[in-house]
Amino acid sequence: MKNEIQPKPPDKRSEKRILILRVIAQTAMLPFLLGMTLFIPAATLDWPLAWALMSVYVGGMFLTNLWLIAYHPGLARERLIIPRSSERWDLRLLQITNVLFLAVMLPLSGLDHRLTWSPPIPSTISLFALSLFALMFLFMVWSMSVNDYFSSAIRLQSDRGQTVATGGPYRVLRHPGYLAMIIQFLAIPVVLGSAWSMIPALAIGAVYVYRTIREDELLLGSLPEYAEYARRVRSRLIPGIW
Repeated sequence: MKNEIQPKPPDKRSEKRILILRVIAQTAMLPFLLGMTLFIPAATLDWPLAWALMSVYVGGMFLTNLWLIAYHPGLARERLIIPRSSERWDLRLLQITNVLFLAVMLPLSGLDHRLTWSPPIPSTISLFALSLFALMFLFMVWSMSVNDYFSSAIRLQSDRGQTVATGGPYRVLRHPGYLAMIIQFLAIPVVLGSAWSMIPALAIGAVYVYRTIREDELLLGSLPEYAEYARRVRSRLIPGIW
Protein backbone atom coordinates (compact mmCIF):
# COMPACT_ATOMS: atom_id res chain seq x y z
CA MET A 1 0.00 0.00 0.00
CA LYS A 2 1.45 3.38 -1.01
CA ASN A 3 1.98 5.98 1.62
CA GLU A 4 -0.16 8.97 0.77
CA ILE A 5 1.28 12.39 1.49
CA GLN A 6 -1.08 14.18 3.81
CA PRO A 7 -1.54 17.91 3.19
CA LYS A 8 0.00 20.07 5.86
CA PRO A 9 -2.49 21.81 8.13
CA PRO A 10 -2.60 25.56 7.64
CA ASP A 11 -0.08 27.49 9.71
CA LYS A 12 -2.23 29.53 12.08
CA ARG A 13 0.57 31.94 12.91
CA SER A 14 1.25 32.56 9.23
CA GLU A 15 -2.45 33.10 8.56
CA LYS A 16 -2.68 35.60 11.43
CA ARG A 17 0.31 37.49 10.06
CA ILE A 18 -1.37 37.70 6.65
CA LEU A 19 -4.59 39.00 8.23
CA ILE A 20 -2.70 41.54 10.34
CA LEU A 21 -0.83 42.81 7.28
CA ARG A 22 -4.14 43.15 5.45
CA VAL A 23 -5.59 45.14 8.35
CA ILE A 24 -2.52 47.40 8.46
CA ALA A 25 -2.77 48.02 4.70
CA GLN A 26 -6.48 48.83 4.95
CA THR A 27 -5.90 51.10 7.94
CA ALA A 28 -3.11 52.96 6.14
CA MET A 29 -5.25 53.49 3.03
CA LEU A 30 -8.50 54.48 4.77
CA PRO A 31 -7.45 57.95 6.04
CA PHE A 32 -6.31 58.99 2.56
CA LEU A 33 -9.57 57.77 1.02
CA LEU A 34 -11.76 59.46 3.62
CA GLY A 35 -9.60 62.58 3.66
CA MET A 36 -9.79 63.11 -0.09
CA THR A 37 -13.57 62.69 -0.19
CA LEU A 38 -14.05 65.12 2.72
CA PHE A 39 -11.34 67.76 2.64
CA ILE A 40 -10.96 68.31 -1.10
CA PRO A 41 -14.66 69.30 -1.53
CA ALA A 42 -14.42 71.32 1.69
CA ALA A 43 -11.29 73.10 0.37
CA THR A 44 -9.87 73.22 3.89
CA LEU A 45 -8.15 71.05 6.48
CA ASP A 46 -9.48 73.19 9.30
CA TRP A 47 -12.46 70.99 10.13
CA PRO A 48 -12.06 69.49 13.64
CA LEU A 49 -15.22 67.38 13.58
CA ALA A 50 -14.20 65.76 10.29
CA TRP A 51 -10.81 64.87 11.79
CA ALA A 52 -12.56 63.50 14.89
CA LEU A 53 -14.92 61.38 12.79
CA MET A 54 -12.05 60.01 10.71
CA SER A 55 -10.08 59.16 13.85
CA VAL A 56 -12.98 57.29 15.45
CA TYR A 57 -13.83 55.52 12.19
CA VAL A 58 -10.27 54.39 11.39
CA GLY A 59 -9.47 53.56 15.02
CA GLY A 60 -12.71 51.64 15.49
CA MET A 61 -12.17 49.58 12.35
CA PHE A 62 -8.53 48.88 13.26
CA LEU A 63 -9.20 47.81 16.86
CA THR A 64 -12.23 45.72 15.87
CA ASN A 65 -10.22 43.83 13.25
CA LEU A 66 -7.30 43.24 15.63
CA TRP A 67 -9.72 41.94 18.25
CA LEU A 68 -11.26 39.57 15.71
CA ILE A 69 -7.86 38.24 14.63
CA ALA A 70 -6.90 37.61 18.25
CA TYR A 71 -10.13 36.01 19.49
CA HIS A 72 -12.17 35.02 16.42
CA PRO A 73 -9.67 34.29 13.61
CA GLY A 74 -12.22 32.36 11.54
CA LEU A 75 -14.58 35.32 11.53
CA ALA A 76 -11.68 37.71 10.85
CA ARG A 77 -10.80 35.71 7.75
CA GLU A 78 -14.46 35.66 6.69
CA ARG A 79 -14.78 39.44 7.02
CA LEU A 80 -11.39 40.48 5.64
CA ILE A 81 -11.32 38.10 2.68
CA ILE A 82 -14.80 38.08 1.15
CA PRO A 83 -15.48 34.54 -0.16
CA ARG A 84 -16.43 33.97 -3.78
CA SER A 85 -19.55 32.13 -2.63
CA SER A 86 -21.07 35.39 -1.36
CA GLU A 87 -24.45 36.23 -2.86
CA ARG A 88 -23.88 38.28 -6.03
CA TRP A 89 -26.92 40.45 -5.44
CA ASP A 90 -25.49 41.39 -2.03
CA LEU A 91 -22.10 42.27 -3.50
CA ARG A 92 -23.92 44.65 -5.85
CA LEU A 93 -25.73 46.20 -2.88
CA LEU A 94 -22.41 46.65 -1.09
CA GLN A 95 -21.08 48.45 -4.17
CA ILE A 96 -24.11 50.74 -4.11
CA THR A 97 -23.57 51.61 -0.44
CA ASN A 98 -19.87 52.28 -1.05
CA VAL A 99 -20.69 54.65 -3.92
CA LEU A 100 -23.36 56.44 -1.88
CA PHE A 101 -20.96 56.80 1.04
CA LEU A 102 -17.67 57.70 -0.65
CA ALA A 103 -18.84 59.38 -3.85
CA VAL A 104 -21.99 61.14 -2.60
CA MET A 105 -22.39 61.50 1.17
CA LEU A 106 -18.86 62.50 2.18
CA PRO A 107 -18.17 64.85 -0.77
CA LEU A 108 -21.60 66.43 -0.27
CA SER A 109 -20.74 66.96 3.39
CA GLY A 110 -17.51 68.65 2.34
CA LEU A 111 -19.28 70.96 -0.10
CA ASP A 112 -21.91 71.75 2.52
CA HIS A 113 -19.17 72.68 4.99
CA ARG A 114 -17.50 74.90 2.39
CA LEU A 115 -20.63 76.64 1.09
CA THR A 116 -22.63 76.55 4.38
CA TRP A 117 -25.80 75.20 2.82
CA SER A 118 -27.05 73.75 6.11
CA PRO A 119 -27.93 75.67 9.28
CA PRO A 120 -25.34 75.25 12.06
CA ILE A 121 -25.72 72.30 14.42
CA PRO A 122 -24.83 72.82 18.11
CA SER A 123 -21.48 71.23 18.97
CA THR A 124 -23.07 69.27 21.81
CA ILE A 125 -25.37 67.50 19.33
CA SER A 126 -22.50 66.77 16.93
CA LEU A 127 -20.39 65.36 19.78
CA PHE A 128 -23.32 63.24 20.94
CA ALA A 129 -23.66 61.85 17.40
CA LEU A 130 -19.90 61.14 17.35
CA SER A 131 -20.19 59.29 20.67
CA LEU A 132 -23.11 57.29 19.29
CA PHE A 133 -21.05 56.48 16.19
CA ALA A 134 -18.22 55.17 18.39
CA LEU A 135 -20.61 53.25 20.63
CA MET A 136 -21.91 51.30 17.63
CA PHE A 137 -18.45 49.73 17.20
CA LEU A 138 -18.80 48.28 20.69
CA PHE A 139 -22.32 47.11 19.86
CA MET A 140 -21.01 45.33 16.74
CA VAL A 141 -18.16 43.76 18.73
CA TRP A 142 -20.75 42.46 21.19
CA SER A 143 -22.74 41.01 18.29
CA MET A 144 -19.62 39.41 16.77
CA SER A 145 -18.62 37.92 20.11
CA VAL A 146 -21.76 35.74 20.07
CA ASN A 147 -22.05 35.25 16.31
CA ASP A 148 -19.04 33.70 14.57
CA TYR A 149 -20.87 34.04 11.21
CA PHE A 150 -21.07 37.86 11.23
CA SER A 151 -19.82 38.13 7.66
CA SER A 152 -19.20 41.30 5.65
CA ALA A 153 -21.21 39.87 2.74
CA ILE A 154 -24.28 37.69 2.81
CA ARG A 155 -23.73 34.01 2.13
CA LEU A 156 -24.75 30.67 3.58
CA GLN A 157 -21.64 29.57 5.44
CA SER A 158 -22.16 25.82 5.19
CA ASP A 159 -18.39 25.36 4.83
CA ARG A 160 -18.04 26.79 8.35
CA GLY A 161 -20.96 24.86 9.82
CA GLN A 162 -23.16 27.90 10.22
CA THR A 163 -25.66 27.84 13.07
CA VAL A 164 -28.14 30.39 14.38
CA ALA A 165 -26.82 32.99 16.84
CA THR A 166 -29.20 33.38 19.78
CA GLY A 167 -27.12 35.08 22.50
CA GLY A 168 -26.33 38.68 23.37
CA PRO A 169 -28.29 41.21 21.27
CA TYR A 170 -29.68 38.33 19.18
CA ARG A 171 -32.03 37.62 22.08
CA VAL A 172 -33.91 40.78 21.06
CA LEU A 173 -33.01 41.44 17.39
CA ARG A 174 -32.35 39.12 14.48
CA HIS A 175 -29.98 41.57 12.74
CA PRO A 176 -28.32 43.82 15.36
CA GLY A 177 -25.26 44.43 13.15
CA TYR A 178 -27.36 46.07 10.44
CA LEU A 179 -29.01 48.31 13.04
CA ALA A 180 -25.58 49.43 14.28
CA MET A 181 -24.41 50.26 10.76
CA ILE A 182 -27.60 52.19 9.93
CA ILE A 183 -27.17 54.25 13.11
CA GLN A 184 -23.55 54.96 12.17
CA PHE A 185 -24.44 56.17 8.69
CA LEU A 186 -27.24 58.37 10.05
CA ALA A 187 -24.91 59.80 12.70
CA ILE A 188 -22.28 60.95 10.18
CA PRO A 189 -24.29 63.90 8.71
CA VAL A 190 -25.02 65.10 12.26
CA VAL A 191 -21.34 64.93 13.21
CA LEU A 192 -20.34 66.81 10.05
CA GLY A 193 -23.19 69.31 10.33
CA SER A 194 -24.67 68.56 6.91
CA ALA A 195 -28.43 68.26 6.56
CA TRP A 196 -28.07 67.60 2.82
CA SER A 197 -25.86 64.55 3.33
CA MET A 198 -28.68 63.00 5.35
CA ILE A 199 -30.35 62.20 2.01
CA PRO A 200 -27.69 59.67 0.86
CA ALA A 201 -27.43 58.46 4.47
CA LEU A 202 -31.14 57.59 4.40
CA ALA A 203 -30.65 55.89 1.03
CA ILE A 204 -27.88 53.75 2.54
CA GLY A 205 -30.20 52.93 5.44
CA ALA A 206 -32.86 51.81 2.94
CA VAL A 207 -30.32 49.51 1.28
CA TYR A 208 -29.54 47.92 4.66
CA VAL A 209 -33.25 47.43 5.33
CA TYR A 210 -33.50 45.63 1.98
CA ARG A 211 -30.42 43.54 2.83
CA THR A 212 -32.12 42.59 6.10
CA ILE A 213 -35.20 41.37 4.25
CA ARG A 214 -33.18 39.37 1.71
CA GLU A 215 -30.88 37.81 4.31
CA ASP A 216 -33.87 36.88 6.45
CA GLU A 217 -35.43 35.09 3.47
CA LEU A 218 -32.15 33.27 2.73
CA LEU A 219 -31.76 32.07 6.33
CA LEU A 220 -35.41 31.01 6.59
CA GLY A 221 -35.01 28.87 3.49
CA SER A 222 -31.58 27.47 4.34
CA LEU A 223 -31.19 27.03 8.09
CA PRO A 224 -33.93 24.79 9.54
CA GLU A 225 -33.48 26.15 13.08
CA TYR A 226 -33.80 29.75 11.91
CA ALA A 227 -37.58 29.51 11.45
CA GLU A 228 -38.01 28.55 15.11
CA TYR A 229 -35.65 31.35 16.15
CA ALA A 230 -37.62 33.86 14.02
CA ARG A 231 -40.84 32.79 15.77
CA ARG A 232 -39.24 33.49 19.16
CA VAL A 233 -37.48 36.73 18.17
CA ARG A 234 -39.98 38.69 16.12
CA SER A 235 -38.01 41.92 15.63
CA ARG A 236 -35.51 42.20 12.79
CA LEU A 237 -34.10 45.71 13.28
CA ILE A 238 -36.24 47.72 15.70
CA PRO A 239 -37.33 46.07 18.98
CA GLY A 240 -41.08 45.68 19.16
CA ILE A 241 -41.68 47.43 15.81
CA TRP A 242 -40.05 45.56 12.91
